[in-house]
Amino acid sequence: MTTDYVSRGGAAMERLRHTAADARRIQREQLRTILAQNAATAYGSRWGFSRVRSLEEFQDRVPLSCHQDYEPYIQALLAGGTCQLTAEEPVYFAITSGSTGTPKYVPVTETDMWVHYNYIHWGICGMVREHYPHTPPEALFGKIFQVGEFAKTHLPGGQMCGVRSASLYQWLDRAGGFDASDYCVPKEVLFPDRVEDLTYVKVRFALAERNITAIHSVFLHRVVGTLDYIRRNWDLLLRDMETGAVDSGVPLSAYWRQKLRRWLPPDPRRATELRALHPDIHPENMVTRIWPNIRYIVGIGGETFPVYTRAMARYAGGIPIHHFIYGASEGFLSIAAEMDVPDAYLLLPEAGFFEFLSVPHAGGRPLTMEEVTVGGRYELIFTNHSGLYRYRMQDVLEVVGFRGQAPVVRFCYRINQALNVADEKLNTEQLGQALRLFQDRADRSVAAFCAQEDFSHRPGRYLVYLECPPVKDADPLLDRCLQEASLGYRGCRTMGDIDPPRVRFLPPGSFQRYEAGLARRGRTMAQYKPVQILREEESRRFFAAQADGWEEKREP
Repeated sequence: MTTDYVSRGGAAMERLRHTAADARRIQREQLRTILAQNAATAYGSRWGFSRVRSLEEFQDRVPLSCHQDYEPYIQALLAGGTCQLTAEEPVYFAITSGSTGTPKYVPVTETDMWVHYNYIHWGICGMVREHYPHTPPEALFGKIFQVGEFAKTHLPGGQMCGVRSASLYQWLDRAGGFDASDYCVPKEVLFPDRVEDLTYVKVRFALAERNITAIHSVFLHRVVGTLDYIRRNWDLLLRDMETGAVDSGVPLSAYWRQKLRRWLPPDPRRATELRALHPDIHPENMVTRIWPNIRYIVGIGGETFPVYTRAMARYAGGIPIHHFIYGASEGFLSIAAEMDVPDAYLLLPEAGFFEFLSVPHAGGRPLTMEEVTVGGRYELIFTNHSGLYRYRMQDVLEVVGFRGQAPVVRFCYRINQALNVADEKLNTEQLGQALRLFQDRADRSVAAFCAQEDFSHRPGRYLVYLECPPVKDADPLLDRCLQEASLGYRGCRTMGDIDPPRVRFLPPGSFQRYEAGLARRGRTMAQYKPVQILREEESRRFFAAQADGWEEKREP
């Protein structure tokens, strides 16, 4: 271990404590600095940044914005233009599909990279160290299983691009200087030349390494999916480990097959160790049985992804989880407030300038950090260092506490992600709550779920897909659960504007097959969030076909 994780993590914790304690002053300073530095840009000139003398003038002069407002400026940057949104030129373009599925580009400056690096990247290490104050550093950071990857992709103009979660690592390795020696895979696997599914490759290395100390990912569902993959392919993986081969059925290119045979010679001793755990590995505490020295896991879970959070608890037992960040392509603007506490993210005062629009909105100007209250729900408006000004994140957050003067928040739902048959606007938070009630009352473990509006039926209704064993009378049960979770849905049902939902059951592994299909078509999965609301026709056809096949198979 060549990196001094303890010193750098400790310094990050000191920064976090300092900025949280002085958040109000830092926020005012952030706004002044951002406006002054970017006054001469095309965007700053248009909205008169140089004439802004107060917060009130900023809010009066600069409009609330969405991605569409920036597209001409971003296209100019991609074509080689300068000084469009920021005086500091972007070093990366984050690719986001947004809510429509159409790829969009979001510029990222070096200043934003440094915020990510100094507060989040090293902040995680600092929190892990404070959770294990007496554990030797090599036992915490000695060998990391990184579930994601950081493919080095570029735009035609040569600019680095990709998902936001990979941006920091690409930036750190822009001159080949990123130290990957503490990861369990070779650097070439962490930084592949193109986006492809390397799950088999990473799993082979991880299983071969006895002393994994941590698992890192963006979302817990990627960790769960990887552990599911190990369980499904347990015998195959151990056979390949024993012989040093790559099974012919593994969808892997000749390039990686050749590399693996050279990197991983036969290891019958480790294969025997693992096979002794069980011929078919069981999920309970599977992580600690394979890697007894593991100390923590990184990945976003909590109420937004309850199915995967429960699955992770089953796999990992009592291993603490750092729930990483609340963020988006538009900004990595928070860090989990502490180890093993989901749905509590500390907003970083130096990430930009924050405004909060009360939900429901009753008029008046947006609030600042010092004006929000615990229990309040707000739509987040964000001004960052990369050229987004008063940007509507379309996320509703609830303030659950404060660290010093900085709010600690939980993500509730996205404003544009809702089921809406008769103006009930049932959001993903309410849908998740209804599914938790359904699971408890049906005594079923739901592996995953998704839903869509069904207007082929009159009146309209919800079509809900569940990956779980079939439940008798599922439609009326889910209807009752939805009515408990949403007053709007209950009112529409009472008025006869919505019919009871239709529940369709999916065979095991349906969501993993869906994600594998996305990966085969070139979708970068590191930042992919589990689908919950089906909007695209292709997705709807996929899950309908899975349900059709399952129902045909179950028919006598």
